[in-house]
Amino acid sequence: MSAGDVSGDVSGADDASRSPGERARLFVALELPASARDILARWRGTSLRDIPALRPVPVEHLHATLCFLGSRPAAQIDEIAAACGAVAGEPVVEPQLGEPVWLPSRRPRVLAAVLSDPDGALARLQASLSSALAAGGWYAPGSRPFLPHVTVARVAKDARIRPSVLEPPPAVEVRCTRVTLYRSRLGSSGARYEPLGVVELGSAPGAADPVSVVRRFHAEQGRLYAGGDAAGVRELLADDVVWHVPGASAIAGEHRGAEAVLAYMDARRRLMDGTFRVSVHGASLIAGRVVQLAGGRAMRDGREVAWETVGIFRVVGGRIAECWLIPFDQAEFDAIWSARAPSRDRA
Repeated sequence: MSAGDVSGDVSGADDASRSPGERARLFVALELPASARDILARWRGTSLRDIPALRPVPVEHLHATLCFLGSRPAAQIDEIAAACGAVAGEPVVEPQLGEPVWLPSRRPRVLAAVLSDPDGALARLQASLSSALAAGGWYAPGSRPFLPHVTVARVAKDARIRPSVLEPPPAVEVRCTRVTLYRSRLGSSGARYEPLGVVELGSAPGAADPVSVVRRFHAEQGRLYAGGDAAGVRELLADDVVWHVPGASAIAGEHRGAEAVLAYMDARRRLMDGTFRVSVHGASLIAGRVVQLAGGRAMRDGREVAWETVGIFRVVGGRIAECWLIPFDQAEFDAIWSARAPSRDRA
């Protein structure tokens, strides 16, 4: 398979070997380079020598779980592996080894090392994978925020541990380039992890995963609003794209065709004298559409104005075919985007 494809042990022969009704315990993990696993193993050997109730995770099993799928029909493995390919368009991530953490905090069962993610790249990778797997019905995202971490040891069966304060591992950056779909086979000697498919991050920067397309669009749109050219945005718009903007402001209407949408964006830039900036709070694939929460800020007549919107994007063949922009407060949005600057009591 070419770079960017999901590769590994998934094959037709493997399909034939699966028995009807067979189930598999699956999870998707971010691989750590051997150098990072060695650093964690050395730190663990020094820090945990006086805690005999902890059982070290084999060095080759040190990874950061991104999505735990649990027990799934083995017949779904190929589809799930293919869905993981959605993150081939995500960049390589370089988190930093962070503080040790006991999980759960009250009666811990594992000791982990947090992966520090200051720029949010790892969180975005997990969100993209989560969206792709949830869209197929194979994964149910949890209610708690994602905490990137590497489990380094587990508490022995029937043992109890009082969490202690430990020195952190060396705060080194870890360059992670691969995401792997694993099957966990449980046995008397512990779990054995069988790789089923591998995705190389950054191997398909033009990946057509809808969430990735919208994410790239906003990166290019940000450059456009900051004074750059429109070529990057144009490449991500379908020729017959439609942009729905409700209300009665100077930018309201149905903008049909790529040139009309680019003219709409240029009007936004001119109305705000080039100060318009968008911050994306989050995006998810729901019922085949990318649903995104975002906020905007700009300066008009020396005063800052701000607003919040929901954007719904329909992506076809790696390009945005339609967008519905929905302001949280339509009246305020209309006032901000009027041909004249909003009055001071509406800013």
